[in-house]
Amino acid sequence: MSKYHYPKGDKSLSTYMIGEVNVNEPEKYKEYLTEVPKISAKFGAKYLVRGGDITIHEGSWKPQRVVVIEFPNRKAAMDFYNGSEYAPWKKIRHEYADSKIIFVDGV
Repeated sequence: MSKYHYPKGDKSLSTYMIGEVNVNEPEKYKEYLTEVPKISAKFGAKYLVRGGDITIHEGSWKPQRVVVIEFPNRKAAMDFYNGSEYAPWKKIRHEYADSKIIFVDGV
């Protein structure tokens, strides 16, 4: 049995990594933007949103930059996020950007 929870027992639901990532030092963050998509692709990831224009319609949330990455399932998303290959890049993101990250399963 997997250590990851799958809603309704369905392991085929896509899982989305949604992040508000406000980059503080763009020059030092450039390599992250190049290398992390290569790593996430190994886990079946597909970038759906990566820093596009944002318009605020409700509430007080005012992100500068939003990223949405689709993974084929929760296990792939967690294996990427908690994996040793992404770990050094996660440290770089923490150092050069302010970020909030959530994972949500699709329907």
